Amino acid sequence: MAMKVRTRFAPSPTGELHLGNVRIAALNWLFARHSDGKFILRIEDTDVDRNVAGAEQEIIESLRRLGLEWDEGPDAGGELGPYRQSERSQIYSKLAEHLLAEGLAFRCYCTPADLEAKKEAALAREETPRYDGTCRDLSPDQAARLESQGGGLRPSIRFRVPRSRVIIHDMARGDIAFDAGEFGDFVIRKSNGSPTYNFAVVVDDQAMAVSHVIRGAGHLANTPRQVMIYQALNAEPPAFLHVPHVLAPDGAPLSKRSGARSLREYLDDGYDSDALINYLSLLSWSSVSGEEILPPERLIEEIDLERIGTSDARLDPDKLEWLSGEYIRRMAPDELAERLAPFVDAGAYPGLDEQLTHVASAVQERIATFKRVNDFLPLFRPPDPMEWSADARRALKGPGIPGLFAALRARLAGLADWNAGGRGGGGGGGGAVMDQVRAAGRALGLKGRDLFMPVRAGMSGATAGPELADIFAIQGQEISLRVIDQLLAELEREAGAGTGAQG
Repeated sequence: MAMKVRTRFAPSPTGELHLGNVRIAALNWLFARHSDGKFILRIEDTDVDRNVAGAEQEIIESLRRLGLEWDEGPDAGGELGPYRQSERSQIYSKLAEHLLAEGLAFRCYCTPADLEAKKEAALAREETPRYDGTCRDLSPDQAARLESQGGGLRPSIRFRVPRSRVIIHDMARGDIAFDAGEFGDFVIRKSNGSPTYNFAVVVDDQAMAVSHVIRGAGHLANTPRQVMIYQALNAEPPAFLHVPHVLAPDGAPLSKRSGARSLREYLDDGYDSDALINYLSLLSWSSVSGEEILPPERLIEEIDLERIGTSDARLDPDKLEWLSGEYIRRMAPDELAERLAPFVDAGAYPGLDEQLTHVASAVQERIATFKRVNDFLPLFRPPDPMEWSADARRALKGPGIPGLFAALRARLAGLADWNAGGRGGGGGGGGAVMDQVRAAGRALGLKGRDLFMPVRAGMSGATAGPELADIFAIQGQEISLRVIDQLLAELEREAGAGTGAQG
């Protein structure tokens, strides 16, 4: 019978997730969904000194915002929990004692000072530091004497590493052989009773029936130790796949120290969640179709672990932004409006929520993230009093400009049907308002750029942006007339100032 696929993502609550971590989560989620399996979230929080308050909740909320849902986890429950390592201490202790009883582990009474001295001596001899086996073969009497010395000395438990080769199989790299003796007898339970990473992760993956361990290449050095523990527990190791690193754009390791941004920051900036999953998933593998825009349902269908290579990938912020923009451009206006809504400051732009679908249509081709809608909101809800950029003021120079806006104001004030139409601000189409703009231009002998550029500059305060028809439509009649009145007053003031200077 085929093995039931069960994958896991096991972050430590030591801070926020950066995109390298998130790529691992996405690959595990996609493969579980592709295989009709289960995706597990496990929190590895035994390193109390490094845990950050609130980090676990931040991780959970960010992954959920991304759209990754888990079948079992600390908040979802499951039959094979608990799903926080801090709640599994009795399980680790029981198995550590089992290995002791089987002679597969031993108590180590070396103090931290002893171990540091041995490490320094090995380095002085230009040797790789490793445990020298001081306590490996203590007799019961020797151990009893050490126990009776008191002084608060608590032993750690070390795994008795076999003097042989250990072979691991990586799905991307094939078989890799290691000399087990090079590792030395490593600690599986610290003197304070807490498990080490390599021991806890094996116990958890075995207990949770994890079938595939898909994780970063940085863990490859841990895998031989973990395979030896599996063998000692008479358990079958899972399939291992060590995914290449994601590097920063400059080629440095992606980390907070290298300026890596967290998943939350990307989501807060309005990157589309499906675009993020798409980009991260394809950093190490590609679709046989050669397509780059693959929404989650396509990724789930096509993901192939055998296509994941061994070369590191560099994060390309421009490519990620482009991909987010492509997803935005493929949305229906009402869907885009729903995604834009959380990024709009309703207090600063009152009444805009009723026009949000129109706003979405107007900016859809111009934004790559949802937050960028804010770059255009002042065009639709201009400040009071109105402000004009330097470029806009240059476009509003000329003796005919006051007359153009005076004529336009008269026409628009009497317009009963404020139907700007949209999508036609360049000259053709655009509804009743744009008909009046063209009519005002004809009366003054203005058309094309000579007409539409000053109108755009006057109404929006800028010389570029969404269609002019959209600006009129979303501003509405009251705001549009207010803007024209303020512009006419500004033009009159500037004309007066110029006359005064000449006098």
